[in-house]
Amino acid sequence: MPVFDTMTDFTIRARVLFALLSTTLLLAGSIFAVPLAASAASEASEASAAGSQKNPGGAAEGGDSDGAKSGTGVSITLDEITPWLDDKGTLTVRGLVTNSTDKAIVDPKLRLGMSLRNLDAEYRINAWKSDQSRHRVIADLDDNGPAARKQAAEKSNDDDPVTAVDATFEKELKPGSSGEFTITVPADRLGLSKSSPNSSWGPRGLSVQISDTSGALATGVGFTTWYPNPKFDRTAVSFLAPVTLPGYTADGLIGPEALDAAIAENGSLTNAARVLTDPKVAIALDPRVIASFEAAVAEPPSGEGAPPETGAPSPPSTPGQTAGAEDAGAGDDAESPEEQKAREDRRKRLDTWYRDFLETAKTRTVIALPFGDPDQNSLTGEDLDALGAFAQKEKALVAEVLPDARTDIAWPIAGTADRADLRALQKAGNSTAILDDVQQPPTSGIREDGRSMTRTTSDGETTIETLISDSALTDLSADVIGSKSPAAAMSELVATSAAIQSEAPNRSRHLLLPLPRTTASAGWQATTSTLAGAPWIESSGLDTLLGSDPEPRGLLQKSTDQQRIPTSTLQGLSEIRTKEARFNSAFSDPEAANARLDRSLLTCTSVAWTLGGDSATCLDKAESTSRAQMDSLYLEKGSSVLLVTGEKTTIPVTIVNDTTAEATLKLRMKPQTPQLRAQTTETVVVPPAETMRVDVPVEGLANADVPTTIEMVTADGVTLPKDASLLVRVRADWENIGTAVVGLALAAVFVIGLVKSVSRGRRKIPEQQLAAAVARAKNDEPGKKD
Repeated sequence: MPVFDTMTDFTIRARVLFALLSTTLLLAGSIFAVPLAASAASEASEASAAGSQKNPGGAAEGGDSDGAKSGTGVSITLDEITPWLDDKGTLTVRGLVTNSTDKAIVDPKLRLGMSLRNLDAEYRINAWKSDQSRHRVIADLDDNGPAARKQAAEKSNDDDPVTAVDATFEKELKPGSSGEFTITVPADRLGLSKSSPNSSWGPRGLSVQISDTSGALATGVGFTTWYPNPKFDRTAVSFLAPVTLPGYTADGLIGPEALDAAIAENGSLTNAARVLTDPKVAIALDPRVIASFEAAVAEPPSGEGAPPETGAPSPPSTPGQTAGAEDAGAGDDAESPEEQKAREDRRKRLDTWYRDFLETAKTRTVIALPFGDPDQNSLTGEDLDALGAFAQKEKALVAEVLPDARTDIAWPIAGTADRADLRALQKAGNSTAILDDVQQPPTSGIREDGRSMTRTTSDGETTIETLISDSALTDLSADVIGSKSPAAAMSELVATSAAIQSEAPNRSRHLLLPLPRTTASAGWQATTSTLAGAPWIESSGLDTLLGSDPEPRGLLQKSTDQQRIPTSTLQGLSEIRTKEARFNSAFSDPEAANARLDRSLLTCTSVAWTLGGDSATCLDKAESTSRAQMDSLYLEKGSSVLLVTGEKTTIPVTIVNDTTAEATLKLRMKPQTPQLRAQTTETVVVPPAETMRVDVPVEGLANADVPTTIEMVTADGVTLPKDASLLVRVRADWENIGTAVVGLALAAVFVIGLVKSVSRGRRKIPEQQLAAAVARAKNDEPGKKD
């Protein structure tokens, strides 16, 4: 009972304490909520008052908080922001307001605010994205809308550009609808200083806010950079554009149909080629692209429409296989003339694009990637080291068509190379590695040139050259390219580059900006051209950076979030490679078959899978393809065979080769009992897509039903997994015995009949008939007449 009383007393006290705390929090919320609501309601008057003190240009300053209420159901999308402007420019902000609620926004207020200070550091830019409270209003729908502008025009004959705010929802935004807005502010109405360009230039935060009588409903955030023509050294940026086509295919190559789609108007290869209009953009080229085009544009054999045989086996397409893995090469005999012409036209289109691309690439700095652009660090383990070596060797495909291409530069996923990885890359023949500035930071705290040296051993005796990518610009570029509405992200990218320039405006530096290692999109060209067009940025070639003096940097930092292909995927790929490599010894050209296998598996280790793809799905496809491949060479199932003892003969067995490569095999029959003796056949060559009958020598020794297994054996002695079973019935020489038995039976019947005939004698004539016969004889004697 005392324990119960104590617990009851404790419970009562806890409930009282909880009630007191809840009441306190509610009162505190009310105290803080009233000023915030009042601030939102009276912002226009406060902005006007503040403007008389801090804004000689006449723009107002506001003091409300970060804008939109969470969960209001109203959103703002910014579709256009002027990324930078000089004293003669005009700031334009265009966007869309969406009202997803079931209530109309009546008499909406739309305002554009600008940060009070210059955001000349990255941390200030990040702070503005989360808090736009310190801003001044530079455009307002009430003060700069159509009605206000008309009224002002009637009172003044001034033809100078004016601040304008136009919206399709000036009076009301209905529920479930969207409305567009456009805000333009001439540079001389921004209230920004032009007298001291070197100190006044830099990024400014922008905040577009929509509100009603209840307060702020939504906020859109962006940036612009004020550039009244200051004088300083520009920041050099080298762009690196990967030209790859990630995705799984059964033979590792991209088929003609997929290539044709990639060079179409909005295709990924077309988008990549558009980036190369800037002659300073460097190329990171995947040998897979080269190999695929070379196969697709090759002249077909005379009289045929199919591409030439590659010598590598190619199983039927599996469900989910990437389009273009196997172009429809079979069945050309059934093609109509129109289809044949379409195939040839496609080949010519691919050939034209490919030749043009090579001509452009010859004038650019080209880095040869390993085949499939794999995650090289994941291929340095013991099980897949040979696969990584093959990928590295395939760089030669790029050098064959572009002799000046660099094949000694490794590009592991940024931030994932430790010293062991770097040593492995050096061992593979690389003299340079591309890292990022998070893993190899500058020593001065500000941006340094993007070329350095780093140790690969703890004693520092061995080093490797490193190219350092700028992680901030790289990440922001990826945001721009991946966004459906990239205007805000683009403005932040430009503003960040301006903040970098502001770190040391009178000190030149050379930065490296790689584009995302995925298929190219339309955002690539917009990103590079916009950033390169900023007046404080100078587009520079990668060869210039490679030829610069290395800058000292801090020690190699250990990555805390290493991006790698999952271990389970790597183990699965290793198992596939081990099994199928043994199987490939059945082909007349096993090296070609193994090359095809390695190319296929490398498509599952590409960086694109690591940076957001589903490598497990790719592994499933690879396993399915491997099973289909090894099931494409098999023995036809036969019926049981009758065999005579003592006879040496052969049993016919049919080999089916459904692959597209020539197979070289022996057949080995393994009887399970000693009543049958069998021999291994001579080596036979089975053409692709054909069947062949092979006679297996056998000898029956004694009567028995003998189960046998027939195996396919390669020239290297490897037994293939697809065997066949056969029942052989061994019997004595029943044919000769049967003939003798039948003969003896017939002879016995003859003898028995003969014996019976002799034993019975001749049948007797009746006496009367005998007497009559004798009488007739006497009467007929000559000389006796009646």
